[in-house]
Amino acid sequence: MRCRIVLLALFGAPLLSVGCKEKRSERVAASYSTVTQATERPLPAHEAQKVPVGVDAVPVEEDYEVRATSSINEANMKAKLAEIEQELRL
Repeated sequence: MRCRIVLLALFGAPLLSVGCKEKRSERVAASYSTVTQATERPLPAHEAQKVPVGVDAVPVEEDYEVRATSSINEANMKAKLAEIEQELRL
């Protein structure tokens, strides 16, 4: 008789605790409002930036003209010309 009580205590206690945990998790899940529960919406698609590859990556004459007109003016033309000549000598 005593052996049965010990066996029941050893095997019954874990089974009861599993049942209690399931009930508790159901109560916790039910306590969350719909605002805090996760939704099954897909994440917004992220558009990859177009990176120039191959021939598009090589700058052309027009690119240099645009850069030159924005950085060279009447006041600094002689200094920029000297700078370019120095680069060509190296």
